[in-house]
Amino acid sequence: MNDYNFQGIKPESIELLCLNRFNDSREFYNEHKEELKQGITIPMRQIMLDLSDLMYDIDGMMMTDPVRSVARIYRDTRGNRNKIKYRENIWMFFRRYKNEYPGAPFYFFEFFPDRFGYGLVFWLYRPAFFKEVHKMIIKHPDRWLDAVKACEDAGFTYDCSDFYKKDLYPDAPEELKPYLKAKNMSFCYYSDDMSRINTPKLIDELRLAFDIARPMYEFFIEAYEGMMNQGLIKPEDYVR
Repeated sequence: MNDYNFQGIKPESIELLCLNRFNDSREFYNEHKEELKQGITIPMRQIMLDLSDLMYDIDGMMMTDPVRSVARIYRDTRGNRNKIKYRENIWMFFRRYKNEYPGAPFYFFEFFPDRFGYGLVFWLYRPAFFKEVHKMIIKHPDRWLDAVKACEDAGFTYDCSDFYKKDLYPDAPEELKPYLKAKNMSFCYYSDDMSRINTPKLIDELRLAFDIARPMYEFFIEAYEGMMNQGLIKPEDYVR
């Protein structure tokens, strides 16, 4: 087995994370802050450290800063209807720096109290821009289907949470139609076997899946760069 930084996220750490959310108390959080850091935050950052070489190989512009990549346990509730201050769902993104590349496709890993998951996602702030992905699919159907097959080989399932009801491309091959309705896309895997995140073997699992799905990331990032080159996506438009 490889000598990884990550040694697992323990059940007792996840239980404490849930108790922290249940109490939703600054006092409780401060009392257990170091335990949460050691049991949740640091292991999540270690995942980035252990995958950073692979992610940089997939995309030389990938941000591999473990501190910026992991969601904070403490939520910023300003302007949010949900006023619960603490999370029990923690995630991390593997992506380009968002201020320079807003809306770029990304890999992710996350866990909840009862399940974990990972995959590859392409969401855009302006769904109409996703038609540029459609154009690439139509132009390179074999490459697209090979990328879909790669995601299936990685164990990922296709999903689309927002789509066009109208058939925008009636002459397109039927096998492409499910993807040509999409305003966003994800290829993800989820499991309720939480014992699998309590071991360094999780790193091997993530490395294998992310590498196998590389053709889809390359397809997505090429479409994204095309949007930037056309001026559809301008970083300054997304600065907050």
